[in-house]
Amino acid sequence: MDRCSNVPLNWNQLWLFNAVASTGSVTAAAQRLRLTQPSISRQIHELEATLGTTLLERLPRGVRLTESGELLASYTRRLFALAGEAEQSVRELSQLARGRLRIAASMTIGVYLLPQLLADFRRRWPAITLEVTVDNTDAVQHGLREFALDLGLTEGPGRWEDELGARTFLEDELVPVASPRAAFSRKVVSLAHFLRQPLIMREPGSGTRAILEAALARHGFKTAPEWIFNNPEAIKRAVMAGAGVAFASRLTVASELSSGQLREVKIAGWSLRRDLRLQWRRGRAWSAPMHAFAAVLPAGPAAMNGVER
Repeated sequence: MDRCSNVPLNWNQLWLFNAVASTGSVTAAAQRLRLTQPSISRQIHELEATLGTTLLERLPRGVRLTESGELLASYTRRLFALAGEAEQSVRELSQLARGRLRIAASMTIGVYLLPQLLADFRRRWPAITLEVTVDNTDAVQHGLREFALDLGLTEGPGRWEDELGARTFLEDELVPVASPRAAFSRKVVSLAHFLRQPLIMREPGSGTRAILEAALARHGFKTAPEWIFNNPEAIKRAVMAGAGVAFASRLTVASELSSGQLREVKIAGWSLRRDLRLQWRRGRAWSAPMHAFAAVLPAGPAAMNGVER
């Protein structure tokens, strides 16, 4: 036979050949596949023409593989075993019997909310491998933009909002806090009076800082922090120690406000709320683990209408 060059192997022909090789006859293969013998024979003749060699010796009862047939059969067995494994893996992933989720959260969410969310997720879907990072909003959004992450949980705006999808899952509030020993004689003070104290803030790139800077600018103040920390817990501890004042997430200071270790300072005309958001890269397909994690967030899966799937 003349070998036809540059002709790709036909998947269906390989599938039929594998059936004949495994059953030992065209008749048995036809019965298994519910096809006619002539149609199978024709496809195998075409495969032989493509390869330029004889694969089967036709016997009075059944067939015998030639040396070329034995070689090809060794490949088709592996090929279709791998195809079956691939199909099973995809089914398991869609059913959350396996898979991986790469998730990152900005600092406040990562320290105060994410551990419980991950515990809830693990109880429901223990077979999913979780890769978790805690960083500031800028770093989380960069990871999403570069497809290094599947989902992100952020506290503020970033540089790549047009490339990222988002939906709010919880609302938070930034409250003015001070040490109980701080000298605020009046029940309600002005923002200017509060800012006469040393101000403790997050680092540039933090969503908390971006929101706070914008809010202070609307009131006519430019931020000039005395202390900068990249961790909300460190800020809280510094305020408790009397190093200065801060605007802190209510999530982070609720316990200390209740116990009296911190005091919430009432500022005239001040209220600053922010959205805590689930974010993802626009245009990417959502995996089953991504949808599963969205379902454990406080807003639940109903809020995911319109998400790219």
